[in-house]
Amino acid sequence: MSADTDTDRAISDWLASAHPTPSTAWAEWQEGGIAMLPTGRAFDAVRVSAEIIHAAAGSRDPRFVGAYLSNVMDGPVIHDAYDVRVRYYAMVPLGSCARHLTPDALLLTPRSTWLGVPAVHRTARPGAYWINPPVYQEYLCAPDGVDEVIALGRRNLATLGELGARQPVAW
Repeated sequence: MSADTDTDRAISDWLASAHPTPSTAWAEWQEGGIAMLPTGRAFDAVRVSAEIIHAAAGSRDPRFVGAYLSNVMDGPVIHDAYDVRVRYYAMVPLGSCARHLTPDALLLTPRSTWLGVPAVHRTARPGAYWINPPVYQEYLCAPDGVDEVIALGRRNLATLGELGARQPVAW
């Protein structure tokens, strides 16, 4: 990975600082575009199912979802499209979002979970990328915004479940 600007370099240095050996993070970004970083050092992360995110946003279109998440969560979000169960990872301040203990939205266990974090410039597929990239050092999602997206997604899914097959899903 080559940082294009001083800002990109500062953000990357901050992210790499989460790794016990920051040079390893830099090497992983250069080799494959993704570095494995532990949560609970520079940031925590909330894993949210695509189903919840898409229900909250009312869309599956990455451009629309990215704009929606930027507006509501106001922070960096990774879209992991490698797995059959597509997921989003909201990067949040340390110690926040502790109440997310369900399969569709889960706070990754700090200090024991490693997250695949894309290089700062990786903003498109294939694989994991920033649907909402970090824009400055220590830029993290607003915990209230993360909660709002999860709650709205769950409400919208419950409503869709109540409607059943009577109405098509809009996204």
